[in-house]
Amino acid sequence: MIDLVIFIIVVLVILLLATFFYRKNLFKRLDGLEKQKASLKDVMVGDELEATGKIKLNGESFDKFNEYKEQYEKITNSDLTSIRSDMSDAEDFLNSYKLLSASVTIGDLGDAIEVVDGKLNDIHDGLSELQEVDSLHRKAVEDVDNTIREINQQLLSQNYSFGPSSDKLEDKLSTIKGVYEEFVAETENGDQNKAEELLGKINNLINEMNELMKIIPDTYVSLSKEFPRQLDEIERGHRTMIQTDYNFVEDDIDDTINALKESCQEGLKSLAELDIPETKKTCTYIEETIDSMYAIMEKEIVAKRKVKKNISLVYDFIFHAKNQNRILSDELEGLSKNYNLEHDEIENTAELSDKISKIETIYNNDYDAINGNKAVYSVIQKHQQDAKQELSSIEKQQKDINDSVAELSKEERVARDSLQKFDLQLLNIRRRIDNLNLPGLTEDFLERYDYVYNEVSNLSASINQVKISMDEINQKLANISDTMDHLLSDTENIVDSAMLSERLMQFANRYKNANEDLNAACAQAKDYFDNRYQYEKSLATMAAAIEKVNPGAYKQMETEYYNEKKTTK
Repeated sequence: MIDLVIFIIVVLVILLLATFFYRKNLFKRLDGLEKQKASLKDVMVGDELEATGKIKLNGESFDKFNEYKEQYEKITNSDLTSIRSDMSDAEDFLNSYKLLSASVTIGDLGDAIEVVDGKLNDIHDGLSELQEVDSLHRKAVEDVDNTIREINQQLLSQNYSFGPSSDKLEDKLSTIKGVYEEFVAETENGDQNKAEELLGKINNLINEMNELMKIIPDTYVSLSKEFPRQLDEIERGHRTMIQTDYNFVEDDIDDTINALKESCQEGLKSLAELDIPETKKTCTYIEETIDSMYAIMEKEIVAKRKVKKNISLVYDFIFHAKNQNRILSDELEGLSKNYNLEHDEIENTAELSDKISKIETIYNNDYDAINGNKAVYSVIQKHQQDAKQELSSIEKQQKDINDSVAELSKEERVARDSLQKFDLQLLNIRRRIDNLNLPGLTEDFLERYDYVYNEVSNLSASINQVKISMDEINQKLANISDTMDHLLSDTENIVDSAMLSERLMQFANRYKNANEDLNAACAQAKDYFDNRYQYEKSLATMAAAIEKVNPGAYKQMETEYYNEKKTTK
């Protein structure tokens, strides 16, 4: 029982402590809300309403001001009164320990104060904007007035630099002044939105005016002075060039000058109307056309200098090419009596002669045009450049043709020497074979020998004609040379094999009666030698048999043979 009492007492103590601290926290929150309410801008906004009310407002600006005023009155007469009442109720709830009601009321108070604070801030910002716009507009009245005065003074003091545009610029300034007067009236009337719209229009007009006043003077100078001066200069220069024997491919410079003078007047008209895009287009056309006429005249002046410098050089070049072609043609004519010229040398040289003649004809026409004061020097300069380039190519082709025939006589001598060498080689082959007194030769070897002999005979017939073809002779030389090398190699094999085979047969006689295998080998080798004329097989058969009877003997005899052969050569 005592424990229950103690438990109940402990619980009651805990509840009392919790209630105490919760109530204390609510008092602290309520105190914070009191301070938050005290910091509201209601007094400041009231002062701003009074100050803004002294500004003359109209239209939308006036409607906004009244809206802000109504919102403020509602806040002070309703919202703040309700907040003060709720604060009093919350305090009463706390004093009477109605903590739940106090907590709900304090929570609602926080939301209400936050809403009122946001409304007051919006009203404050709106009133500040109305005051600032009014201040800016009143300052703009003075600034725009000063700008208009400066523009007006510039138009008066520099009227000459704007040329025909002055009247339209004056009209444009009058338009700006008219809009400015409207702006001043709306500013004084207090219609800030209308005044702001007019201020934007004024600024656009002033910017456009300043841009025109910056562009027009230079454009006017170009159209009225610079372009006419350049056209007069071109006209005088062109006249002087014509008088000093210059000519042009299509001489429309005078007509172009007259057309450009009219374009200058058209440009001044569009400038007077302040049509800047059209004026710029006209100026660009005039400038580019003037530059092109300067370039045409400069081109002829430079070309004349180069033509005079190169006239004798091109003549010498043509004369040299003609002379070289004549010499080459004569040489080919002489060679053609003894040689077949098989690479169109004569035809190609004739074509080169035609090309030189055409170049010379153009040169002569140009020379006559210069002497007759009818020369278009830029055209003649192009002819000279083409002539030098083509003549260089012609001289290279002449050299190539000359080089291709220059070796014909030398090639003939080489061919005749080669023919003599082939004759000696065939004779030597025949002599060596005959000196061996061989029983015979294979059909293959005899056929190769006859083929080479016939080819050499054909070569001799070709080279001893009155008019020879070196292409044909060189081809035959190449064919004979390859075949002769094989024939010489075969001859060496026959000679060496036959002589070594005979020595081995003689060497084998000392073992002949004592070795049946050797006897058989000798018989086989003799058959290859005497009947089949296969001397290499005869040697191979004897060498194998001797090695079996007396190892190393064949190698020794072979070495002795080749050493003897070296000493007898």
